[in-house]
Amino acid sequence: MTRTDHRSTSDLIRLCLWTFVVGVATGLVAALLVYLLHGIEHLVYGQHEGDTAVVTDGTTGLQRFLGIAVAGLIAGPAWWAVRRFGRPIPSVEDGMSGARMPVVETLVNVFLQMATVAAGASVGRENAPREAGAMMATQLARRIGLDRETTRLLVAAAAGAGLGAIYHIPLAGAVFAFEILLTTVTVRAVMVVLACSAVATVTAGIVVGDQPLYSTVTLSEGFGNLTVAVALGIVCGIAGLAFRHAASTAEATAPKGAHILWALPLAFVIVGALSLPLPEVLGNGRSAATSVLEGTPVWTFALALLVAKVVAVLITLRSGAIGGVLTPGFAVGALLGYLVGCVVQPIVPGIPPADFALLGAAAFLSTSMAAPLFALIVTVEFTGQSSEAYLALFLACATAALTGEILRSALSLPKQIQMPWTRKKKAVSRRRLGRS
Repeated sequence: MTRTDHRSTSDLIRLCLWTFVVGVATGLVAALLVYLLHGIEHLVYGQHEGDTAVVTDGTTGLQRFLGIAVAGLIAGPAWWAVRRFGRPIPSVEDGMSGARMPVVETLVNVFLQMATVAAGASVGRENAPREAGAMMATQLARRIGLDRETTRLLVAAAAGAGLGAIYHIPLAGAVFAFEILLTTVTVRAVMVVLACSAVATVTAGIVVGDQPLYSTVTLSEGFGNLTVAVALGIVCGIAGLAFRHAASTAEATAPKGAHILWALPLAFVIVGALSLPLPEVLGNGRSAATSVLEGTPVWTFALALLVAKVVAVLITLRSGAIGGVLTPGFAVGALLGYLVGCVVQPIVPGIPPADFALLGAAAFLSTSMAAPLFALIVTVEFTGQSSEAYLALFLACATAALTGEILRSALSLPKQIQMPWTRKKKAVSRRRLGRS
């Protein structure tokens, strides 16, 4: 009996060590990716988002257009070469199942994702550190001979830690690992996931910083905000579900072969053209969301930017580019919430437009990510909310999730669809996935 306890204690100590190692490695990669992001942004725009929330401020239309067009001409052939000559890159979920993610190909894929976002590609940057963290965890697990269940846990923790580290949102990263990847919670899992996310975020924090991504919007528990939260939950819940399935279809039908050589540059040129009148359409969505969280633009501008942003995200994913949908979804939800506010604010004049935008972002993420708890936490950490905002955000996320589930069931839509962390390589066999 004593021997069994001793062995369990030793296993636990080793697990803590591997968790720390993976957390530090993920944080270092996240910090390196932020350096890359800032460097390319400075090259394209003459400044980076560490200097200003709207990185396109002060730029010319030609400067923006050339930046993303050139990025498309480079990224298209680069991604084609990786897929044509490199080893297949399993998804994060495949990595959780034991597939080893190859080092060189995954890192090239990760750097291409970050570089294209920096140049203006309309996808999120969180998928890059998520894949990098998962890759390092799969490599470690295979080399030290971890069992299947521990591998699954460590890979999920590393993926969540990558997301948390890149935006300095450690709790949201941990919740992503639980709600979206693991879907179960145990004491052991809580220990590993929270520790990995904390270590990675602290490590990357030297470069990323600890400031919220967006300026704080002060929500209250007033009756007006609670009523608006429910209304936006219904509207943005429906829109979020539609966006989720549209994005999934775009990714699932993206070219895997030589078609990417023309499809991706063409998509980037289209996004560049959209940026001529609407600079905020570029990038991961921070500029678009900031325009309604920190300002009060006319409704025609918000509507045009909303349509342009949705088009930009979908054609970017459809072209074969890889990236996340978190910050683009947050931006789309904020714009939609703001537009609803423009319509109903005469009825409830005491509620600021930014409140509508923030509640809309949370509600939209609830169904676009199919993760209401994650949507709540990420909105809180993105904007540095106090506890006074929780109830309104909770109602928005819960109402959206319920609305989305009712609609999904009524339309008989599939529950499991392709997302950036679950993309499948149809031509990849199990034998090849397991090869180093």
